[in-house]
Amino acid sequence: MTPLAKEQPRKRKVSLAMLLPPPRSATALRRAEEGESGRTVVIALIANVVIGIAKLIAGLVTHSSGLIAEAAHSAADCVNEVFLAIGLYRARQPPDEAHPLGHARERFLWAFMAAIGSFLIGGCLSIAIAVSRLKTVHPVEGALVAWIVLGVSFVADGASWLQGLKQARSQAKDYGLSVWGYISRASDPVVRAVLVEDSAALTGLLLAAGGLALSWILGTSVPDSIASLLIGVLLAVTAFALARPFADFLVGRSIPVAHLERLRAIFDEDPAIEQVLLLRAMYSGPEEAIVVARAIPAPSLDIGELGRAMDALDRKIRDALPYVADVFIDVTGSEPRKIERSSEHERKGDPLSG
Repeated sequence: MTPLAKEQPRKRKVSLAMLLPPPRSATALRRAEEGESGRTVVIALIANVVIGIAKLIAGLVTHSSGLIAEAAHSAADCVNEVFLAIGLYRARQPPDEAHPLGHARERFLWAFMAAIGSFLIGGCLSIAIAVSRLKTVHPVEGALVAWIVLGVSFVADGASWLQGLKQARSQAKDYGLSVWGYISRASDPVVRAVLVEDSAALTGLLLAAGGLALSWILGTSVPDSIASLLIGVLLAVTAFALARPFADFLVGRSIPVAHLERLRAIFDEDPAIEQVLLLRAMYSGPEEAIVVARAIPAPSLDIGELGRAMDALDRKIRDALPYVADVFIDVTGSEPRKIERSSEHERKGDPLSG
């Protein structure tokens, strides 16, 4: 090696994380500044820890399977909140070479795991307790203690539910939807999970109270055990209802049809676009979407005009849909080549040829 070659500095390897800032939507950045999701998770966790311990103690004292099932319900909700908190933490990690778009989608993963945990811990355990208690009929004791615990639990779960409802109302306004209309479409796993879980918790408390009242009146633990069974079924159904949409987001869910139509209208009305060949928009994280399009530009535009027109189109899309995190537009001079189907496959009746 010559002295001149030794003096030449070596090229430093630059990671994608240094080159590309994490794509974030205006909506996601505003949510992060507000910190509402973190508060909702903390309030729900504190409420469930306190009332879960109280339910367990009261269930052991009174021999109420309904209260023990509700303690399992609270334990499942505590696990859920921990998973949601982990998702919030992981989503803030910066992008790297292996994850150039960041870790925002991890929130869907941890929310999905929380739903599975609710099914196993809350649903299956409550059903097992109910089946076991139905085999041994006995009177329910200490009804006063149970009623006090149920009342305190209802207040605590109600406070957590109101916090979730407050967040849902705030976010629903951004989309012009009702609260429950927003919940059915929400990509934010925290607001969906906490509000649905707390609704199930309040319903479970009513079931436990009904079973306890009938057991006290009839002098048998059978109604209380049946309430425990119903609580388990409720938790299992709730867990499945939560897991299904989170699985969709993990696979890669498109934005709502109405928003996709609005997006197509923006492209169709733009004078710089002659024809849209492909248009896709899917969630890359909670309230963050990526738009991918292939289009034929207007032939009258030169390179400079085309660049400025695409920048203007990008801004127009973000203004119309603030949850869009990134826009990729592939401009092409012709329509994509059509793929000819093989006549040989058609003759053989190949199902792929249909």
